[in-house]
Amino acid sequence: MKSYLDLVPISAKVHQRQNRMSVFCIVLAVFLVTAIFGMADMFIRSQIMQARMEYGDWHIAVRDISEEQAKIISVRPEVTASSWYGVLNFRGDQGYTLSGKEVAICGSEESWITDMQTDVIQEGAFPQKDQEAVITENAKTALGLQIGDSILVDTPEGSKLEFIISGFSNNFSKIMKEDSYGIFLTTKEFRSIYPGVTNGQPADYNSLYYIQFSAQAPIQETIRDLKSQLELSDKQVSENTELLGLLGQSGDVFMLQIYGSAAVLFSLVLLAGVMMIASSLNSNVARRTEFFGMMRCLGATPKQVMRLVHKEALGWCKFAIPLGIGMGVLVIWVLCAMLRYLSPAYFIGMPAFGISLPSILAGIGIGLFTVLLAARSPAKRAASVSPLAAVSGNANSLKPVGKAADTAHFKIDTSLGFHHAKVSKKNFILMVGSFSLSIVLFLSFSVTIDFMHHTLTPLKPWTPDLSIVSTDNSGFISNDLLANLAENPSVKRVYGRMFAYNIPATINGEEKRIDLISYEKYQFQWAKDYLLGGSVKAVQQENNTGLMVFNQQNMAQIGDVVALRIGQDSSNINIAGLLSSSPFNSAPGVGTIICSENTFRQLTGQTDYTIMDVQLSKHATEAEVDEIHQLVGTGVTFSDARLGNRSVIGSYYAFGFFIYGFMVLIALITIFNIVNSIGMSVSSRMKEFGIFRAIGLSNRQLIRMIIAEALTYAVTGSICGGMVGLMLNKFLYMKLITFHWGESWRPPIAEMIIITAIVILSVILAIRGPAKRIRSMSIADTISAQ
Repeated sequence: MKSYLDLVPISAKVHQRQNRMSVFCIVLAVFLVTAIFGMADMFIRSQIMQARMEYGDWHIAVRDISEEQAKIISVRPEVTASSWYGVLNFRGDQGYTLSGKEVAICGSEESWITDMQTDVIQEGAFPQKDQEAVITENAKTALGLQIGDSILVDTPEGSKLEFIISGFSNNFSKIMKEDSYGIFLTTKEFRSIYPGVTNGQPADYNSLYYIQFSAQAPIQETIRDLKSQLELSDKQVSENTELLGLLGQSGDVFMLQIYGSAAVLFSLVLLAGVMMIASSLNSNVARRTEFFGMMRCLGATPKQVMRLVHKEALGWCKFAIPLGIGMGVLVIWVLCAMLRYLSPAYFIGMPAFGISLPSILAGIGIGLFTVLLAARSPAKRAASVSPLAAVSGNANSLKPVGKAADTAHFKIDTSLGFHHAKVSKKNFILMVGSFSLSIVLFLSFSVTIDFMHHTLTPLKPWTPDLSIVSTDNSGFISNDLLANLAENPSVKRVYGRMFAYNIPATINGEEKRIDLISYEKYQFQWAKDYLLGGSVKAVQQENNTGLMVFNQQNMAQIGDVVALRIGQDSSNINIAGLLSSSPFNSAPGVGTIICSENTFRQLTGQTDYTIMDVQLSKHATEAEVDEIHQLVGTGVTFSDARLGNRSVIGSYYAFGFFIYGFMVLIALITIFNIVNSIGMSVSSRMKEFGIFRAIGLSNRQLIRMIIAEALTYAVTGSICGGMVGLMLNKFLYMKLITFHWGESWRPPIAEMIIITAIVILSVILAIRGPAKRIRSMSIADTISAQ
């Protein structure tokens, strides 16, 4: 042996069992950081993909600038793509139609389609000549169009605009939901057909200038420079807030609040990793202080002992860090695979075995940094062991006892448990800190669940994939169509509604207006979840009964009779129930009553549906949807909401999986950490327990001692963690939710109950292992335990 450091591999073999818990803590800390950082990285990647698909791959839009200013912007080195973009008939109210359907006419440069959108053109190319156009794919399917065909767009003046098709684009959610078409033209052609403007400024053509910056550009600094150079006001520059926020480049005040909150959460994760490793190393060194004292007897200096402790800790990292990273990467792969399976439309581009380099580097960095940082204090403690204490066997009793255990209020075993927990201030702080951080982490991250519920609205059970709507809100969609669709194998569920709008009514002697809507079995089933009082079943089975939808005017209560005047007839309807909400928005001051189809037909004489909604089976194909469209015909609005639904589902799945994944991961880490911490604390005192047994304490008393010690850590940690956690929960809630939505903070009672139950479960699990070990060991073995 040439150096004291050569003892490290020998010591590692001899103390392999004792070191196992320390290695486990390092693995746990690295796994925690790698998994959470990796999940966050994958979440951001998925949301960037979705934001580019939904909102476009542009960063800012500038309005009210001249062509000269646009040219100055386009030649800047930070700009990778730029384009004018304007829309005619965006809301479908200007009278531009193609084959009887509304058409939105867009004008832009080629870069808008090829560089600032994601895979828009499915076939052909962007227009290269005047009067060429790209048209949306739904027009190709419905009208049987091909590249090179001519189309005629009817204008509100009665003239026709002729275009030659150069390509077909993807469908867009707005286009499909409104059952309209979209056409893309060059900026020059767009301005030539724009009504009422000749040789005007870009703003006259309802056009904005969209800009995409390079990935390396400091976007906020570049925006400020652009504003200064071209003397632009804040109102002239709009950000793609969703995309810039995910890229970490947004100047939006709300996004800055999110960045600050994320920094707090990740700081807590890092602190939890440091605390876990520090606690384990402290307990590990405490059990071996006599060994370090013997080294001092053999001539080792305090500096050499400290170097030995550091090298031992780094030796554990060789195994622990790769294992922790591997476990974290595996969790990330599982989550990514689940997202790809549940929402392939939005996450098919996410790699099945994606590697998050930031999370791996964070895991390695936190592993090495925290081990070295956490090893400093135990190393100093080991180096301070005197040779005399080691030789006498009193290495673990270096400090005189200043205060005896309090036996006046508790039994001796319980009092000793409380005393042992508090006798070492450093160990007590580390243990309580470990408990507290778990609670603080859980309460802090729980705010993100509220944030998710405010930012994302999950699809309601009644949300349709397809809607067949009467063009003038009259009821002429036949029952035969519903019966045919119900037999279609690609249709999971079909349900219709009949509407009678703005019916004069008398409620409790007051004149009101009512929208009367019919429900069938599916819709009545869904309505039960929103029932404030009364009976849904009564409305289904009894004629002339209905459900009133609650509103601010609170027009009617359960048991009231509403007198309806439909045409020349007057009929009464009894209010049998009250709903908190419904899928419909009535005009201000107009109430909503929902009744059965039989009641509706008796009251109104209407037999056909106004709206028919279709929910498709999971494996329905585009060809099957086209067949449904052809079956429905062209006399109605065929609204396809699938693209919008997929967007909502994609966002909700991504956010939900990662947020709840965080919470589950923190709960598991809490259990493992508490079990491990108490186990190591008890193991470091095994010799003392042997002495207690030798002087007459029973196994049951020793177990009660361990329970008292564990409860001291748990109760103190829960109180401290609860107080700090509530403060951080409120702080983050104010930043993420109150700031944007104005909702007041309320104490997270449910979350407090859950984390308290987790802590109690963890303490129970933590006590079982040491108790079993004490029962199985003889007094001699316990005294000699190291």
